[in-house]
Amino acid sequence: MPNALRTATPMADWRTFRFTSSGNKDGIKDANAAGTSYLYLIEDTVGALLESVDSGEVGVLCYHAEKILVPMIVGQHFHVGERVYFDQTTRRVKPHYDSADFWIGIATEPAGTSDEFVEIDLNGNHAEIETNLP
Repeated sequence: MPNALRTATPMADWRTFRFTSSGNKDGIKDANAAGTSYLYLIEDTVGALLESVDSGEVGVLCYHAEKILVPMIVGQHFHVGERVYFDQTTRRVKPHYDSADFWIGIATEPAGTSDEFVEIDLNGNHAEIETNLP
């Protein structure tokens, strides 16, 4: 499994915010150990949770980072420049839009159907469900 913290962006360029957790949430290390996703939707922003938090605790969500590895739905594949959508059910990303998915960035490296992670530019915009596809 690749190191999910690998990123081409220095940590100083990451954008984060603090939030009070409404439930237990796994950060990158614990999520990788459990085989789950560390991507969360907090209000209307999707990001990577760096450290695990329990309900009522303050957590830090990274909502903007260039070239960060994120968990993808196995069986999908990404091409460079392809839009990346956050699936709320699996909390993983996929390249194809569905009515409940959020567009959160673009793929910066290709990923095959057997890959567990894809490198993306997590753009930090508010996650929005698209009403009209380009």
